[in-house]
Amino acid sequence: MAEVKNYDLVIVGAGMAGIIAAARIAEKGINPRTGDRLRIALIEAGPHIYTGKFRSGYGDPVHRRLAPQVLWEEFANVPKWPWPFGLKVVGGCSVHWGAHCHVPFDEDYENWCALGNDWTRENMKEAVEDVVEMFNLRADPEEAYTPGEKLFRETAQSMGYKVQPVLSPRKNCIYCGFHNEGHACKYDAKSNSVWYLPIALENGVELIHDAEVKKVIIEKAGAGGVVKGVVYQKNGETNEARAENVMVACGSWGTPVLLAKSGYGPKDELGAALIVENANVGHNLDGDTSSKVSVMFSQPIKEAGRGTNGSICFLVHDGNYKDGTGTLRISTAEMSYINYPHIMAMSEFAPAFGKAHTDFMRRVTTQHGAITVLFNRPPTHIKGRVDLKTGAHIYPGDPYIDKRMQEGKEITIELLKKMGAEKISNRFPATFKGRGGGHTNGTCRAGSDRANSVINQNFESHEVKGLFVVDASSYPRASINSGSFAAIMGAFGARRIVANHFSRGAS
Repeated sequence: MAEVKNYDLVIVGAGMAGIIAAARIAEKGINPRTGDRLRIALIEAGPHIYTGKFRSGYGDPVHRRLAPQVLWEEFANVPKWPWPFGLKVVGGCSVHWGAHCHVPFDEDYENWCALGNDWTRENMKEAVEDVVEMFNLRADPEEAYTPGEKLFRETAQSMGYKVQPVLSPRKNCIYCGFHNEGHACKYDAKSNSVWYLPIALENGVELIHDAEVKKVIIEKAGAGGVVKGVVYQKNGETNEARAENVMVACGSWGTPVLLAKSGYGPKDELGAALIVENANVGHNLDGDTSSKVSVMFSQPIKEAGRGTNGSICFLVHDGNYKDGTGTLRISTAEMSYINYPHIMAMSEFAPAFGKAHTDFMRRVTTQHGAITVLFNRPPTHIKGRVDLKTGAHIYPGDPYIDKRMQEGKEITIELLKKMGAEKISNRFPATFKGRGGGHTNGTCRAGSDRANSVINQNFESHEVKGLFVVDASSYPRASINSGSFAAIMGAFGARRIVANHFSRGAS
């Protein structure tokens, strides 16, 4: 063992939730026994690319090196695990395509409280406002809407649907039209939680990057366990960070895999490696299922030199699930940004050769669009799970998903016809068996009953003293998933942990 250091808290994962939790705990917390500043280690497997001045946009060359800003074609040269689910980098990469963000809906608070948590709008207000302010989340101004998005909004409203905008973390956006499908913003968008890092560093957090945590040290204690720290590798050496408190913030697949490697999880999957049992680690995987309906218009629906960030507005259809648990979203996925010509040349609408193909290409980038149908299964339906050895998603089929997605397709086609579409694609899957689980969450979810959850409402493990889980795996489900939800978990989890563990009089 090359090095052993002692801390009050070790946070594993400097991504969307981990950095925020580190910053706020370091800023607001103290050692409850001595009143001293906390000794916090923030360990990240990926590099710390963003070492320049922390500012948003303005063509900053350092900003453009951030992993969330790379083109899809460049992913082959970026450290990642497990493909294609995430990139390892200080700051994380959750807000990438389009920089779309959401704050929780009423349905989300209701679903979270249904498992016995006190995660109400009022209780989470301060954490939500924290993220909104730091990321500068806002809806786009009216002048930013493309003709296609305006047509979508007006047509949907005339059909009786409520249409609402998404939020985006932008301050100086030039609305270039290239912020989607691999062209994440290299100019202005706050694409991850690295903006909290100065707060963490100013308050004494030790950032240990390019260091992979191999396991959380858990010792058996009665029917449960107790945390003693983590083992990690850096520069080929094995080190140990000792602490009575460890927070795991590795995401909805990384967190359960690390916990399983540490001996915490389902008995039937861990076998002889089991130290503490919880059958829900890696299970209850939730996420959305999505598919697009492509369309061509006879007139431009986009502006060739200017656009927005995609999915600027959407309608919500709840069907028979009035509480939002069967939420179906229909959004303006490709009614704003300009499509790549080399992709459009392979479009189902494109003529094969000759002058007809050339004429088509002259108009397709501004006259082609698509509407995305997305669905989150109700909490009563079968959930997926994470393979605790590989991190792969196992997401079972569900006839109800197929039914709701087909309903979404029919609503979309009706809407597009009323919008005056020239051609509408027929390419829409008949079944989505095994295809769901995007924007995942819930694999170490919070709840009052250990029989169906891993942590309690204060982000504390039910069985392992000193173990916290604060990331996308923490929340049970979401009507609409995005990186901002993980960020909110970081801000909210930090406040709960400070109140219960790192303040005067805390245990």
